Amino acid sequence: MVRLSQGTLPELRDIEQAESRIRPYVPQTPLEYSKGISDLLHRETYLKLESFHPIRVFKIRGAVNKLLCLGESSLKKGVCTASSGNHGFAVAYASRLFGAKATICVPDNVNPQKLRAIQEQGAEVLRSGSGYDETYENALVTARKRDLTFIHAFNDGQIIAGQGTCGLEIAKQLPDVDAAVVAIGGGGLISGIAIALKAALKGVSVYGAETVAIPSMLESLSAGRPVKVNPQPTIADGMQASIPGSLTFEAVRRHVDGIGLVKDPELEEAIYDLLVLARVLAEPAGAAPLAVMKGSLKEAKAEKIVLVVSGGNISVKLLSSILTKREK
Repeated sequence: MVRLSQGTLPELRDIEQAESRIRPYVPQTPLEYSKGISDLLHRETYLKLESFHPIRVFKIRGAVNKLLCLGESSLKKGVCTASSGNHGFAVAYASRLFGAKATICVPDNVNPQKLRAIQEQGAEVLRSGSGYDETYENALVTARKRDLTFIHAFNDGQIIAGQGTCGLEIAKQLPDVDAAVVAIGGGGLISGIAIALKAALKGVSVYGAETVAIPSMLESLSAGRPVKVNPQPTIADGMQASIPGSLTFEAVRRHVDGIGLVKDPELEEAIYDLLVLARVLAEPAGAAPLAVMKGSLKEAKAEKIVLVVSGGNISVKLLSSILTKREK
């Protein structure tokens, strides 16, 4: 499978321009010190609360930037995308904001809360495919047949620049940060954050958290090129890309200092920890940075860290299951 790329990797100036472009529509999110999580990890820990966005997930940054960069003719045609949930929600939200028609292709097993959120924005939803990859292929066919403007979830320079505005905010909010830890799905968020932080601050590290069920970025780095892995079931519906994009692979190869893997039970525990110790509701991808710092990256040398809580759109069924198991 080949991930179509749109544009080139952004530089710091592209991310700064994206920040100016999206700011009227996308407010800065809080960066909060957490005593409870700091005590748990034995290091000074701050939470970048992307769950505070109007749609409760970081994807709004890239989607708004992308639509603002499209020409009038592209917007008039309508847009189409493939998503496991959050990116589709963001594109639907941005499309409604700017008066464009949106067609969102999602897997059959899409998180029902995310599906409802997409539908609430007035987007057309097409359900097909057992996972993100099949849905992506179907979305490409749909876009061609209907002459729609296709928006890639992560392998797009303008999407990455939009996500990178999160890194700019971190640099301004905590300029003496030692490391930021970010979940990896397709890699758009960690790519943007790493480019921004490495350009804005000296000596900062960026670490990634990837699920053992779909370790496509880690396997690709080992192979020296983007490779496809065989996806296994996981609760992390926002971390389903079985092959990284050419742009996100290159950004991670250049700028990310290490990647740790997390298992589903570790994600469930991290979701519970964030809720109890920090009073923050996180979806599995949003809890992945905490999980990896408790697990495979616990020896990382960084005294002052930022965990990027990338989203809070957790399914009610999963949250109920986690709470039931831990409150017995």
